[in-house]
Amino acid sequence: MKICKVMGFATASLKIEGLAPYKLLIVKGIDDEGEPTGETLLAVDTFGAGLSEVVAVVTGSTASKAIHNKDLPVDAAVVGIIDHVSINKKEIYSKNREE
Repeated sequence: MKICKVMGFATASLKIEGLAPYKLLIVKGIDDEGEPTGETLLAVDTFGAGLSEVVAVVTGSTASKAIHNKDLPVDAAVVGIIDHVSINKKEIYSKNREE
């Protein structure tokens, strides 16, 4: 799993039928300071995450399992909305501080 921040949203007027109920998120991994870094991914949203929220993302074949349809061509999926992240006793993200 990867810890990512929701950077934005993508819309597709045409997509495979099985993906119709899902929102598409633009996510980017975060570093040890909580700052966005690395590659940008397009992920299927299974929870209704909002802009700037920190989420858990799975990639590869596990992503299709997350949406309960291994036949859909999904390479990244949000599997959780994260409330708190701390690394080496240092808090780098807290959902409560964002609100």
